[in-house]
Amino acid sequence: MKQRTIGILGGLGPETTAEFYLDLVRMATVRARPPACIWSLPLDLQKESEYISTGKHLGYYFSLLKRGALALQKAGCDRLVIPCNTVHEFHFRLAASVDVPVTNLIEIVGSTVQMRGWKKVFLLATSRTLQTQLYQNVFARRGISIVVPNPEDQRKLDSLIQGLLGNKSSTGHQEYLERMFSHSRVKHIVLGCTDLQLLFPAPDNVVDSMNALAVHTAREIKVWEER
Repeated sequence: MKQRTIGILGGLGPETTAEFYLDLVRMATVRARPPACIWSLPLDLQKESEYISTGKHLGYYFSLLKRGALALQKAGCDRLVIPCNTVHEFHFRLAASVDVPVTNLIEIVGSTVQMRGWKKVFLLATSRTLQTQLYQNVFARRGISIVVPNPEDQRKLDSLIQGLLGNKSSTGHQEYLERMFSHSRVKHIVLGCTDLQLLFPAPDNVVDSMNALAVHTAREIKVWEER
């Protein structure tokens, strides 16, 4: 029986993609390491920064994502995953561009929060993710309300995320996130940017979107092995 292969559409950013791959291997390895293929998007860093904060360069982003998805399909991947929240605004178009399923990270996080019984969360994500209402739409269907940072904190959060993409981090970043969460007066957090797992621990009151995707994908791989 042919082993099924997971295709990882990554590079958003590279360190997070590497962490996702390592987490997936740790979680999914039973008799053998799971077959996986990674396509790292060759992003222009200035365009990446502008997209995160303002939503510019949509055509550029979609063309890179489509090229990577088609490359992974040609490589023999049976399902694609994208360890990045923001680009899930392209999920519907991207899924229609390939002949293999593309996992929806936002839906997985919504299901994870719903299973925990949470009714209100503090969402940390890029400005573009908030602008496209990705989480608001998915959570509203599940009866979950969302609190977001104020405009000033959101600008700082975008800057912090862009710094992470450039591999610039500090303990001060984590302390800032913790203060922002404390001021929100909300009990539960959703890390709606996979890069934030590089800074923010995920105790019981936090759902980390990257971890949720890794857990879901690992379970799927194990189901494939059992068939």
